[in-house]
Amino acid sequence: MSFIRFMGVQTQSSTGEKVLSTAGGIISIGLIFYISSIATGLQGAMAILPSMGASAVLLFAAPHGTLSQPWPLFGGHFLSAIIGVTCAALIGNIYLSAAIAVGLAIGVMHLCRCIHPPGGATALAAVIGGESIRSLGYSFLLSPTLINCAIIFTTAMIFNNVFAWRRYPSSLMRYERSTHNPETRKIKTHHIQQAMETLDEVIDIEPEQIKYIVDKADEIMRSEQVTDFHIEVGAFYTNGKAGLAWSVRQVVDASAQPDPATYRILYRTVDGANKNQSGTTPLIEFSDWAKEKMQPVQKRKQ
Repeated sequence: MSFIRFMGVQTQSSTGEKVLSTAGGIISIGLIFYISSIATGLQGAMAILPSMGASAVLLFAAPHGTLSQPWPLFGGHFLSAIIGVTCAALIGNIYLSAAIAVGLAIGVMHLCRCIHPPGGATALAAVIGGESIRSLGYSFLLSPTLINCAIIFTTAMIFNNVFAWRRYPSSLMRYERSTHNPETRKIKTHHIQQAMETLDEVIDIEPEQIKYIVDKADEIMRSEQVTDFHIEVGAFYTNGKAGLAWSVRQVVDASAQPDPATYRILYRTVDGANKNQSGTTPLIEFSDWAKEKMQPVQKRKQ
């Protein structure tokens, strides 16, 4: 195991993605801080703002993560706020109240399938946010909690959806489907969903994203195979299978293209299964089929 993998260093993103994430955070927190300060005063706004700052990271740096979606955003903050206000009212010891509030918030978010890490900060703010927060009582649920959620959600919707690759919520995303991967295209999104559920853990990625990654990885792998596969017009290739499935094809023509996905082969089956039949196929699929290039047999002189 490498040190980078052990430390969990994240994958690299483009400079443009970094800039957009930064801009989204600036806009959303600016709006939230201003409106919260009007509703609860500067001290109250400062108490609740950290949890919204954490939400901004999720919605603008990882808008397609499962933890960033609308139900986790609204449900996580709202339920955590209820728990925090209740603990602050019923438990006199602030240390115990803070611990129980965060712990219960985690458990309830799990039960309601709306895990949103900043929700823990919302529950904590209701307990330790000072008199300006405690005096709000259960009105804390509406202002500033739900109002802040609405502001950051609306900002994320408007800002992210300007860019096709950042559609938010993730249900609005439409991922490119690969057409030349016969193995992975048999895997459907519901298969991935069922496989994820067997892990019995929270995974911050949607099945559609995993499907796209699997297809893309297969495409990259096949492109590497094609790079090492040198086609020769007129040559004979066999699939190397046994019995009736054995077949030999002769390459009649090849339409050389820079993109392996559009590189096609015209062939004629000269022996074995489907003898005397002709067809076309992408180079990627032909390279999978062709296990061996056949060498012509030299006839002995009498």
